[in-house]
Amino acid sequence: MKRAAEHLGDLEITVIWGDEEETSVGIDGPEDGDTRVQYLSQQFVERLCAAEGGVSDDLLAEIERVIFEEHPEEDRLGATSFRELLDMRASRSRQARDRSREALDRAVAMMSEEQRREAQLAGLKARREVDARTIAEDKEARKALISHSAEDRVRRLEEIQAEAEKRRGQLDAAVRRKNSLEELRDFVEDVDRRKSHAELDDLKNDHLDAGLTDGDWTAFRRRFSGDVDEILDRLEVSADRVIAAVRGERRMEKADEDPLLGTEEDLGRVPLLPLSQEAERLRKQIGIDDKKADQLRAIDRRVSQAEGALGKLDERIARAEASKSRIEELKKERNQEYGRVFDALVAEERLLEDLYAPLAENLSGTDGALGKLTFAVRREVDVEAWAEAGEELLDLRKAGPFRGHGTLLDIARRDLLPAWRSGSSAEVAAALAAFREDHARELLAHSPVSRKEQESYWHWAARIANWLDDTTHVAVRYGIQYDLVDIEQLSPGTRGIVLLLLYLSIDQTDNRPLIIDQPEENLDPKSVFDELVRRFREARSRRQVIVVTHNANLVVNTDADQVIVAEAGPHRKDQLPEIAYRSGGLENPTIRREVCDILEGGRQAFVDRAKRLRVGLPQDEGVAKPA
Repeated sequence: MKRAAEHLGDLEITVIWGDEEETSVGIDGPEDGDTRVQYLSQQFVERLCAAEGGVSDDLLAEIERVIFEEHPEEDRLGATSFRELLDMRASRSRQARDRSREALDRAVAMMSEEQRREAQLAGLKARREVDARTIAEDKEARKALISHSAEDRVRRLEEIQAEAEKRRGQLDAAVRRKNSLEELRDFVEDVDRRKSHAELDDLKNDHLDAGLTDGDWTAFRRRFSGDVDEILDRLEVSADRVIAAVRGERRMEKADEDPLLGTEEDLGRVPLLPLSQEAERLRKQIGIDDKKADQLRAIDRRVSQAEGALGKLDERIARAEASKSRIEELKKERNQEYGRVFDALVAEERLLEDLYAPLAENLSGTDGALGKLTFAVRREVDVEAWAEAGEELLDLRKAGPFRGHGTLLDIARRDLLPAWRSGSSAEVAAALAAFREDHARELLAHSPVSRKEQESYWHWAARIANWLDDTTHVAVRYGIQYDLVDIEQLSPGTRGIVLLLLYLSIDQTDNRPLIIDQPEENLDPKSVFDELVRRFREARSRRQVIVVTHNANLVVNTDADQVIVAEAGPHRKDQLPEIAYRSGGLENPTIRREVCDILEGGRQAFVDRAKRLRVGLPQDEGVAKPA
């Protein structure tokens, strides 16, 4: 009608309802989106039946609506749609899945870093040997500068310099500790002032239905378990005392001949500044010239810095040596969290099965095509996307099992896909662990980055680890099956049967008038007679059904109460054709003749067919019996 809008002007259509109410609407439809009549246009049916690659959004929405209507009001939790009910029921498992994915990402990242540290251990140890040798050489060079002076003063200077170097290391450690404490305080303040408030707001928004008061919510604000401010205050005061004690204060200058430190003093207790003063006085006493004094000071600085760096290097070596055990712990954590992601997916699968249960119960025991309908919940695995993401990280030109496009996909389909699709969390984790055990070295051999480029190589290795443990390619999907075949695999005709069964027989709660435009478009006549005719008869007992059709089975065998025959006259230039209507029941001979003419090709075609089949025709139709 919209195509003819320019000829229809201000057309208004009035509908008279069974209770004598009258409603009118223009050609553009109701402004408020009133859906008091359910209309399945020919285009709508074709679109739902012929969708390529899966169930169309429209058909899935209709399936969900029917499933939702099967749930009693008291079980809907206030939801108004299937998706809303699903989101409410599945929120817990989905949040668990998201938390496990976050923990998995964290474990993978930490394990990559620990593996990097472990791989650097040999290099760190070799570097330490070189640095220690350099420090020893500098100390020997320092001795050479003062080797010709008095032995007792030289010995004393060496002792003081050794202690001064220790103090510098102690001072560096104390300052680093103080800086770390200050950073920790900044973190505490950020959590207390910002993050905990924002987190609490998010918690409130996510759980509006929990029914907590503002006072209740205050208890849910995340706080540190102890008095962290008191701890930080105490430790910062302690760090300041250590810094002050290690650094010390300069002592009153004496005559050049008089030592600042007595021989009876324990050098291990003397702070840095007095030690530096005494070392400088001894250098002058030993009689080193200005040039050698400059050299000596430069060596002292170099030795001090090198020993500080050596201390940090020792810390890195200690961490690298501990990486092996840490990696084993992280492997367990990674495998556990990977499995927990699938535990959450399994929980959502069971939830969906529970949501389908009322409808499944109604379908059980029914005969015909309706008895072949089931609703399936399954994991959908986009293994192609997972393999493609992996291939983007590999050099497929190198020799090996993953050479060339598609080989990774074939291996994944063989080794991982079965577990991803239907395995338990333990089976999925075991499958990936076996895949990693079998192919980890081979994947590394396909690295597009040389191991010599350490920074780039380890960045690539971390990306490989993240890809291996990714789970975003696995999701829970639900759909409809007919005779145990997914609807996306069915022919358009069979999809048409499913769609009409959905409206005629499954959707028992909908009593709105149903208008269907040419439902037989994608169906064979036998299917129409076997599956749809009796469903139309059953549906008419609870809702008015209006069908636009060219199929005799739907008109005659459904025992239509009223048949309306529309006839369009010839086309008139710049005008609409004239349309005439005739209506009546099938008991009306005129209507039967019209049915025969339109649906069977006319009376003569019907007579010819009867002759070929050698069947008789009633005389009251004005048709002679065949000879």
